[in-house]
Amino acid sequence: MIPLSRGGSHLPGNLVSACQPCNQMKGALLPTEFFARYPAAGQNFMRFARAVHRQLKRGARRAVSLAYAQAYQQAA
Repeated sequence: MIPLSRGGSHLPGNLVSACQPCNQMKGALLPTEFFARYPAAGQNFMRFARAVHRQLKRGARRAVSLAYAQAYQQAA
């Protein structure tokens, strides 16, 4: 999913429905950038997304894991 501001299209495969607060937080970020910045949103996405392309879901899972690992390293 590529944001319109980054050259994305209006085609159905590039559109994702989201609540207004998540959509505002996401802004022009790519999905992996968004999930890395907001790990809780990535967890919600993985929990509630039923029919999501495997690659997108895998990327969200990796981004959340990396964000938590970085937070743990900074805390230690």
